[in-house]
Amino acid sequence: MPTPRKAIEDHQLSGTKPHYVEPSSDVPAGRPKFPANFTPAMKSTFKQIVKLLETRRTCTQGDAEIIRLFCIAKARHARALEHLAAEGEITTYVRLDSNGQPHDVVKENLWLKVCTDSEKFQLAALDRLGLTPLNRGKIKSASDPKAPKPDDDATFSREAAQPPVDDDVDLNSIDLSKIQ
Repeated sequence: MPTPRKAIEDHQLSGTKPHYVEPSSDVPAGRPKFPANFTPAMKSTFKQIVKLLETRRTCTQGDAEIIRLFCIAKARHARALEHLAAEGEITTYVRLDSNGQPHDVVKENLWLKVCTDSEKFQLAALDRLGLTPLNRGKIKSASDPKAPKPDDDATFSREAAQPPVDDDVDLNSIDLSKIQ
């Protein structure tokens, strides 16, 4: 039987960190860039996944590659399903024996392997994105983009690029009794 979990208050008293509590994320939220050369079906899949991630507040720009691979696998799966619907899961292939004579061999369709492999990859990609019930809680929510400080706005202005102009200071106006 495993050791029971400590309460968070007990961890604070003993100065330890609980391993079952995910710290807040340092990764800023963002929308992944849309890949080029996508078909309309792949575009709609990409948009659908990004929308799901944004509603869960876990969408970052780093998710673009895994979402792109998911879209490709989904398109490949759709093509394989079309071939399976036309040919069936079990097909007859012609094989040549050692004498060169053709023989009919009943085997599972080669498109079935393409279909199952793309299904496995799609499930793995959804797991990594946190879109399955098992991994939903393991994904940290992305932090909100930080608002620029007021000083940052001045940094990019024309006036800030110029060195500040100091007015001539009258040295006789300085009270020497306060300096010491």
